[in-house]
Amino acid sequence: MLGLITGSGFYDLPGLVGAREQEASTPYGSVGLVSGTWMGCPVVFLPRHGADHSVPPQRIPYRANLWALHDAGARAVFATAVSGGINPAYRNGELVLIDQFINLTHGREDTFFDDEVRHTDMTDPYDPDLRRLLAEVAGSAGVRLVDGGTYVCANGPRFETPAEIRMYAGFGGDLVGMTGYPEVALARELDLPYAAVGVVSNPAAGLGSEDLSLEDIFAVLEDAVEPLLCLLGGAAERLAQRWA
Repeated sequence: MLGLITGSGFYDLPGLVGAREQEASTPYGSVGLVSGTWMGCPVVFLPRHGADHSVPPQRIPYRANLWALHDAGARAVFATAVSGGINPAYRNGELVLIDQFINLTHGREDTFFDDEVRHTDMTDPYDPDLRRLLAEVAGSAGVRLVDGGTYVCANGPRFETPAEIRMYAGFGGDLVGMTGYPEVALARELDLPYAAVGVVSNPAAGLGSEDLSLEDIFAVLEDAVEPLLCLLGGAAERLAQRWA
């Protein structure tokens, strides 16, 4: 089974067959999931902000979400990460296959190992095999995909200042968002292969030529839906064949 976690602008999964809503109970709270079959692959689907985009980034129940997917039998997870573009080469709507992260959040419950000493390796936080699969699908389907990028996770819910963005760029950041951490680290703790595709919705603060409204951002995301679903759907189809 494939787990799918989506962010802002992506609240359903077109073409999901046999969709069934369920409430999953975890040690960290309950989580609403939708399961079914997509592109021939059994999937469990989770919009991280909720279907009505009511959960702010700092209050997302990350531990419950990852536990629920793992408990449901997910063998891999694909996630989307709507982001501001720090890298000047990125254009609005760019899809970026994230390979590293920098965590600048605070106060989030970011481990399952509160009561024991456990150090989890983060050399390759995003699963290399899943990343290769997504890159191969992009190549064969003609989907433009930047292979590799560093995601800076800010706490939110406010946007960053131009000074902060300059600092993140100095760290080597390519993208900035608010939800990619601790999701990726929790997946690693569960030995759950995880890959994330950044979706550039706008230039990061201080880098654009004009202010963007929320309407502008959501228009960019709407245009990104088709190539993103093509990418993830093609990968789901190949995983279904691999797992058959």
